[in-house]
Amino acid sequence: MNTILVSSHRRSGTHFLIDSLRKHIEDAEFPSHRHLPVDFNLGSLFSKDEKVYDAFTKLISVSTPVIIKSHLLPEECHLQSPKDKYEELIKEIFVKSKKLYISRDGKEVLISLYKFLSPSCTFSEFIRENNDHVVREVRSNLDFDANRVSYWSYHTSQWQQEQAVKQLSFSELKNDFQAAMREILQFLGYSEPATIIKPAIPDILWWQRIQRKLNHYGLAKLPESSSVRPNKRVAAGANQYFANAEDEQFFQTNKMKYPID
Repeated sequence: MNTILVSSHRRSGTHFLIDSLRKHIEDAEFPSHRHLPVDFNLGSLFSKDEKVYDAFTKLISVSTPVIIKSHLLPEECHLQSPKDKYEELIKEIFVKSKKLYISRDGKEVLISLYKFLSPSCTFSEFIRENNDHVVREVRSNLDFDANRVSYWSYHTSQWQQEQAVKQLSFSELKNDFQAAMREILQFLGYSEPATIIKPAIPDILWWQRIQRKLNHYGLAKLPESSSVRPNKRVAAGANQYFANAEDEQFFQTNKMKYPID
């Protein structure tokens, strides 16, 4: 198994990092298959779908590097008592993979997630909602699911405590790309290529979506950008969304429940 596990909270620059690895590690693959969910990640194995399991195990059985996306918490990966082959595979990948964790400013994450999900509620209501992501039955504690801010904070803080994980931030990758990629490649044990170039989000997003769909069915290569509904490089606009003093206080209070370095 030659796998690189890229973990993050949703909307933290996951695909930006994945695309950067694809671009600078020879023969690196980001698995896609018609039997896998369109936006497959490690947590998809919790669906306990035989077709998903079979397709995924074949895709990661190659000798070349395979990049695996995950939004799971460490405790959801390193399961103490796996119940079946699906959970055993999740644990095996977590244990045997080289691991990267990319984090992002909490306000930017929540704003991006709000835009991505397009819920029928206000942003103030959205950040106060119970967290809705990941498989709850494998969790030891659900207090951090009380709202979206506390879950983001808990997710980041738990991964920061993990050993043998390369920590990086979205801002580092965005603003000092070459230096960040050199550190990442060194951590993973790959030599630095002659040129280090940041992967670009395409201007024609509808064509990118078509390319991703064709790749899913094995009819084309994955485009340079694998991002799901990218925000066209537009800044999140924290001042606009957190203009309400109550929302700002809510964010700061819940952020501090699980301190982040």
